[in-house]
Amino acid sequence: MSDTELITLLRTHPEEGCKALLDQYTGMVLAICRRKLGGFCTAEDIEELASDILFLFWQKRDMLSEERGNIRALLSTMANRRCIDYYRSNASKMNVRTQPIEELSEFLPDANPNPEEQAVSSERKTQLMDALRRLEPQDAELIVRKYYRGETAAMIAESLGMRTGTVEMRLSRIRQKLKGFLEGGGKDDA
Repeated sequence: MSDTELITLLRTHPEEGCKALLDQYTGMVLAICRRKLGGFCTAEDIEELASDILFLFWQKRDMLSEERGNIRALLSTMANRRCIDYYRSNASKMNVRTQPIEELSEFLPDANPNPEEQAVSSERKTQLMDALRRLEPQDAELIVRKYYRGETAAMIAESLGMRTGTVEMRLSRIRQKLKGFLEGGGKDDA
């Protein structure tokens, strides 16, 4: 079923639209939640979060329009944001392990529609992963916490026993170092 047909069905026959939405997109939403939170929470938590995301989407069906974008993109965005929110609300309650850099490459966005752009995107991912591996472990941890896990500087500071300003300054320095690595002129001691 096309997105236009599904949006129309969601508006005109909400129950049938809900069933079609679940049939068509539950797997995708579950996959996003598993990738983002798999090492952080239980399978039941992930399934519940995916259900919440789909239900929220269904509740907002009257705000959907055929012109505003496709359902896959909207659900992907919602799922990613909800996973970040879930992590932020629950990270301080649990003993969260740092995500190893090697496991991050599959989570970098890849929304390019054609093969040429996908090849360029894949090359950029490889370059970014190589640059992350060149960082000191404590610097890599800050980057992972900030940009992969979505933690704020204050959250990072609290969990690592640092001041927020220190975390922000280090993140700025690390971003400059990564930029140097990615531009090809960065040295490990920069």
